[in-house]
Formats: sequence, structure tokens, C-alpha cells
Amino acid sequence: MEKVDLELVIQQTIARFTQNRSGTKPLVFVMISPSVSQLAWGDGSLQEFVRLFLYEALVSSNPDAAVEVLLRRRAELNDMNDFVGVHPSYWVQFRASGRGLKRSEPLIEDIFAGVGYRLEEWVGVDHSDSRLGIFGPKNKSGAKMVFCLESRRDTLKCDLLLPVFECAPVPGLAAGNANSIAPRV
Repeated sequence: MEKVDLELVIQQTIARFTQNRSGTKPLVFVMISPSVSQLAWGDGSLQEFVRLFLYEALVSSNPDAAVEVLLRRRAELNDMNDFVGVHPSYWVQFRASGRGLKRSEPLIEDIFAGVGYRLEEWVGVDHSDSRLGIFGPKNKSGAKMVFCLESRRDTLKCDLLLPVFECAPVPGLAAGNANSIAPRV
């Protein structure tokens, strides 16, 4: 496991974008919870995905519209745990949102593929503005990542949800075996 300093990755990506993009640039608002700025991850895929995705989001954004970047810890997402088939200690949410962001499912899939993840499935509901993508590592070992696209009134919210295990996941627990989940005290 390597420690990924997401706060530093976000700062460096925004700085690189600011240097490389000529002309008018969008305002970028960043909110990072100090408790989740560093995460243990199995390889460099998380760092590379955040770097690539954020850079592409900034480059393709409308220069007249602000972009918000958020990194925070999420409370338990029990429905998500059961649906994805993992039971982490908690989830971390990385969000890029704003008017004028341009994202498409094939582009998201390409970025994930570039860092060694494959699409397991995209899920949506009829008449909904949201789509949920579940991505697993190509080599079958490692944590899944969940990506959510939500478009409302010209604002696109792109959320990367990362499962965080406070200790190494036990195979029976990670698979969500009902008989192996310890009761809460």
C-alpha cells in the first residue's frame, strides 16, 4: 500500500492547468477535509485517475463558469455497500462540479482504463439525471471505484467514491457475506 496525498495531487493539477491554459480560466473553488487528504491505496492508480480526470475537467470547462472541487469523508452508504459488493469502513468522495463541465461515459471509461480499471457496469434509472459506474481493477485484486455523473440545469456533478478500509479487508467481509459481518457494539 502506498499513501496518496490527494490534497497535493489536486493542488499540483490546478497549478499545471493554470500554467498551461491560455486566455480566460474558470475560477476554481477547492474544499478539502483534512481527515481524508491522505489515503492508503494499493498502487498509483488513484493518484493518476484524480490527476487525469481533474485536469481534463478543468481544460474542457467553460472559462466563464466556476468549477468546484471537493474532497470529503462520507458516512456509511449501506445501499452502495450492498450494491457494489464491498463493505469499507467509510467512503471518500472526490467531486468536480460546475456549469460548463463536459464529461461523457466513454471518456470516463478511457481514463479508468488508462489507470488499470475496467468498467463493470453503468447503472441508471429511467427519467433520472444520474448514472452510476462501477469500476474494478483489471488484475482482479484491489478496491473498486464508483463514479457518479449527475446533470441538472446545466450543472454537471462528477463524483468518485472510494472505499476505505481502516485495516486490510478480510475476503469474507469484502465480498459482503451476511454471516461474516460482525455486529456493531
